[in-house]
Order: sequence, then structure tokens, then C-alpha cells
Amino acid sequence: MVATSRTQFPDDLAQAARSPDVSMLETFATDNLERIKDYARDEPIKFALWTFGIGFVLGWKLKPW
Repeated sequence: MVATSRTQFPDDLAQAARSPDVSMLETFATDNLERIKDYARDEPIKFALWTFGIGFVLGWKLKPW
């Protein structure tokens, strides 16, 4: 039988368990950014057309003059 009360965890794991610095918003943002990057790698033409279309509409609606 293993004595779990005497086992030593690595320092980085123990520190992460004591003070979680990553917030839910940061996790959500990084997950979505990774999904967008994966989509851009898988479908480069569709991604380029979507970004051009969104940029065109935003530029047209938010024109500075």
C-alpha cells in the first residue's frame, strides 16, 4: 500500500494547485484562438474570404469620413 500522505509532488504542480492564476476568461480566449488558428490552417481560402468580408463590412460601417 502506498502512503499518499508522504508522496512528494513536483514543485510546479504544487504551486499550480495552491494558486490558480488562469482565469476562466483567459482559458476561453486561448481555446477560441486555438480553434481559429486550426480553422485557418485547415480552410485557408474560406478563412481569408471571411476575414476580408468582415473587414470590408466593418470598414464600410465605421468609415472615418
